Amino acid sequence: MTKSKIKKIFSVAGTVLTVLVIAFTAYIVVSVIIARVKNTDVSLFGYSFGVVLTNSMEPEISPGDLIIFGHDNIDEVKVGDNIVFKAGDGFSEKIKGQNVVHRVQSIEILPDGSVEITTRGINNLNDDEYPVTSENFVGICIYHSTAWGNFFTFMINYGFIILIVVVALPFIISQIIKIVKLSKSKDEGEE
Repeated sequence: MTKSKIKKIFSVAGTVLTVLVIAFTAYIVVSVIIARVKNTDVSLFGYSFGVVLTNSMEPEISPGDLIIFGHDNIDEVKVGDNIVFKAGDGFSEKIKGQNVVHRVQSIEILPDGSVEITTRGINNLNDDEYPVTSENFVGICIYHSTAWGNFFTFMINYGFIILIVVVALPFIISQIIKIVKLSKSKDEGEE
């Protein structure tokens, strides 16, 4: 293969990769916007994520950690699982309505077949005041990470600037270079 063919292949591959990154980023941004408008969890590929707000699960899960959770059925929960649920009565006004991740202490199946789950933050002395039911159960926590939590918090604050600098700006510069090269070749062809 000649140098010009290799350059052309890399140019096309770079453009395709850039378009894919922009499309994936747009998908994530649109998902976040839709989730915020609908007041639901951001869901990507069947999993949701969030950043922990309190120290109730320290030392295992700290404030600022990223958690990933599946939207499981409440019947799949086991004692010892860390589950995510919407905070209701018994939580501070700051937390009410937000997702909370706490450890399952016990599971009770009521005569009508419904499930009540007793939870507690591992850093708390007492169980949560109200049980988790199918109405406020969100899912089972499958992963947590301090590093990813820091990354997502940074991206939430500065993501659009980074998107422009890392993705869009190099794409724009490469397009300007192509235009300049084309105009130079046209000028040389006219002489």
